[in-house]
Amino acid sequence: MKDKSQFIGIILIACALFLMFTAPDQQRSSGNMQTIATDINSPSEQTNDNVLHLQKEKLNSEISEKEQTFFIENDVIKVTLSNISGAIKSVALKKYQATQGKDDVVVFNDGNDLNALALSFGKRNANKFYGDGVYSLISHEKGNIKLKKSFDGGYDIVREYSVCANDSKEADGYIIKSKIYVENTSSNPVQIDDMNIFIGAMPTTESDVRGDYLNFGVFDGKKDRFISLEDFKERNGFLGFGKREAKSYFSGYGKYEWGSIKNQFFTAVFTPSTLSDGYVACPMQLKNTVTGKIEDCVSASMIFHVGELGPGSKFELASDFYVGPKNFSRLSAMGKEQGRIMQFGFFGAISELLLRMMVWIHGVIPNWGLAIIVLTTLVKLLLWPLTNAQVKSSKKMASIQEPLKAIRERYKNNPQKLQSETLKLFRENNVNPAAGCLPILIQIPIFFGLYYMLRTTSDLRFAHFLWIKDLSMPDSIAHIKSFPINILPIFMGITMFLQMHMTPMPTADNSQKIMFKLMPVIFLLGCYNLPSGLILYWTVQNLLTIIQQYAVSRRQGSQLIAASAKNTKKDFREGNSKKRSRSQRLLKKN
Repeated sequence: MKDKSQFIGIILIACALFLMFTAPDQQRSSGNMQTIATDINSPSEQTNDNVLHLQKEKLNSEISEKEQTFFIENDVIKVTLSNISGAIKSVALKKYQATQGKDDVVVFNDGNDLNALALSFGKRNANKFYGDGVYSLISHEKGNIKLKKSFDGGYDIVREYSVCANDSKEADGYIIKSKIYVENTSSNPVQIDDMNIFIGAMPTTESDVRGDYLNFGVFDGKKDRFISLEDFKERNGFLGFGKREAKSYFSGYGKYEWGSIKNQFFTAVFTPSTLSDGYVACPMQLKNTVTGKIEDCVSASMIFHVGELGPGSKFELASDFYVGPKNFSRLSAMGKEQGRIMQFGFFGAISELLLRMMVWIHGVIPNWGLAIIVLTTLVKLLLWPLTNAQVKSSKKMASIQEPLKAIRERYKNNPQKLQSETLKLFRENNVNPAAGCLPILIQIPIFFGLYYMLRTTSDLRFAHFLWIKDLSMPDSIAHIKSFPINILPIFMGITMFLQMHMTPMPTADNSQKIMFKLMPVIFLLGCYNLPSGLILYWTVQNLLTIIQQYAVSRRQGSQLIAASAKNTKKDFREGNSKKRSRSQRLLKKN
């Protein structure tokens, strides 16, 4: 690394930023949505759009005549159930606004033609989820409901739903407990096809224009898998490598502990008491009835083998259906690693630690912007000894550039001598080239850990700080045509420029000096549209680094003055001593 250590570290961060913010990840407020269903089992047998439209009009007409809705609720959610399919029509999240400044709340599955937890049997065709017909009401109270449907094949299906009285126990308030009973009421064996439970679909959020955070996820007890919108699309690959054809669905067979549908801030997690036997995920289109826009999303169903039921026998399936915010502590409390839904990435352990610290700080200081500032300060204090060594190393490296350049010129044709003389120069001046790179390498996982944590946690959604209206989005205060004016990234660029201006150049190479000067511009462009919460962290860290560099420079300056005074005093004493010795010799001689 030598004198290029800082340069390499900054280049690594810049390259990582480029890759992270230009490549799609895996992942807008909810409005009224309508669904255009897609056949998820036979991509080559797509239904004609006009025929599908007529079928849907007829179906919707029949449904509107027969449909009845029922409600169960607690302090945090209101669940609307339909007698059509005996499933969940929508779930209103009472504590989460759909739009800032308005009274409407986020509503999961609102207006979707397919009810959440609707059943189908046999071929997994999204157009056939209404095949189980109209259910009759057996019982209904504020917190629970029971529905039943008798089928011609000699069996009954009973659906039970309940919610807890409040949200005092972590995720319990957002969990809808469901039970499905398939009972053979005939005197003969009944063969039941595979049962498919539709777990829903979600639109994007306003801050996720590309739909990067929309996906379906499953967990088998050891590994998770997330299928995003990008996975369904055709990809040419780089130079022909990684080429992929478009897919209309993904399916998997095995034993799965849970399946989830999510966007940037909210999720629906289906956790059955009996392991699922497989899944099918497909893209769907949701029409926003407010904006009129058609939006792509991912939908999925979980598969369960039922098989043959003897006379009087029953198939039972209980499940927890979490519908709510992507809150790490709530999801983790569900007990089957549902916290993986956050997708914190490679530095997940760091993201979890930082998130827990930030939530704890917010409990003491109830403002998310201030919580980020305090968290940044604590991280900076923790890394202070390392960054202190980095600043000192930079200054020492800058002070030996001229002799280092002379050594390189003198021994440019003798690599071994060049290396030995360079190391000798480092030792004589107490310079450790690795000291400049190590702190940067340590800060990289912290930066990425914060990025993955801040980009997806629901805590920062609509959180205000100073002029910032939403810490999960860029802090745009105006637009010039379609170009946003974001203040915080500009301020971050200024602080980075000041920080680099105060840092002595650890290299005499002109090209590297130019690159150092361009770094603030590169970071400004790369971070311009990032969530303001992350930019706030980076800006505060720059300010703290500037203070640290100023303190180190002042301390080193004081040490130099003290050393100079000490040397002057020593020279004065040595001079007086020499004069006294000379006088004594003269006296002795006389």
